[in-house]
Amino acid sequence: MTKPIAVPAVSLIDGWQISKTLGGGGFAVVFLGEKNGIQRALKVARHRETSGDAKQTHARTLREVTSLLMLDHPNIVQPRGFGVAESGHLYLALDYVDGWTLAEWAERKHPTIRELLSVFEKLAGALAYMHRMGVLHRDLKLLNVLIRKSDGEPVIIDFSCATYTLAEDLTGGGLPPGTERYRAPEQFQFMREHRDEPRARYASQVSDEIFAMGVMLHELLTDPRPTAHRARFDLNNPALMTPSPRTVNARVPDGVSDLVLSMLSHEPSQRPVDTEALRRELADLRAH
Repeated sequence: MTKPIAVPAVSLIDGWQISKTLGGGGFAVVFLGEKNGIQRALKVARHRETSGDAKQTHARTLREVTSLLMLDHPNIVQPRGFGVAESGHLYLALDYVDGWTLAEWAERKHPTIRELLSVFEKLAGALAYMHRMGVLHRDLKLLNVLIRKSDGEPVIIDFSCATYTLAEDLTGGGLPPGTERYRAPEQFQFMREHRDEPRARYASQVSDEIFAMGVMLHELLTDPRPTAHRARFDLNNPALMTPSPRTVNARVPDGVSDLVLSMLSHEPSQRPVDTEALRRELADLRAH
C-alpha cells in the first residue's frame, strides 16, 4: 500500500522540479513543476487511509485522465501527460493556469453584472460541450474555476470527481463525491428514500450541474466576500425558501435574479433544460 504523499517535502517528481504547492483536496495534491523550461501543474494522487483501498486511488486518477482526454475546450484545463511519482502515486500533468479562483477574482475585481454573466456564459458553453461528450464534472464550485490573469478567461479545473458514460462506479456510498453546499436537493431526497438500501447509488444528472452553477452565481451576486469561511444560507435545504438574489442585492436585475432562482429550483424540471439552454439564457441577459 502506498503511503500518503509528504507535503510540501517533495522537490522532484518524475524529473519535474517542484517550486511550490498550488493546492490540494481529498484526492490529490497539486504542485507547480518545471522541466526543460516548461511549467505544468502536477496533480499527484493521494491515497486516503479511510478508504481502505489503495487501488481505488489509481482508479480515480485514471478516470480523471480519461475524462480530460475526451475534452478539448479553451475553458477546460488541458492535460499534458501523466506518469508515476517517486512515491508510487500516479500524477497528472496539466496546463498551469496562473489565475485567481472565481471567488478571489470577484473580491479583487468587483465585476459588473454584465462581466459576471459573460463568465458564466462561457462556463455554461464549456459545460454544454462537456456534457455532449458524456462527461459530468460533479464538483462545480467557486474553487474549481480559475480566472486566468493574462486574459480574464475562465477555466474549469479539478476533475477528481468527474465521471463519463460507461465509467466504472467507484463510489463507496449512495452519493457521488462532491461538495455538500453545491449538491442538488434531489440527491439528499434520494438518500432519504433509499436509506435502507445500502447498494443504491444516485445517478448524476446534468440538472445537478445546473444547480451547482446556480449556487455559484447566487453567491457571487449576493456575497461581497465569497472567499470568507463562514456559515451561509443552505440553498439546497428543502425546508427553506431560496432568497432571490435581488432581495439580497437590489442592484441585481429582475431577469438575472429570476434565472438564478430557476437554476436553484428544488424541482429539477423547473431548471433550464440543459447547459446549452442555460448558455443561451445567459447570453440573452448579457445582451440586454
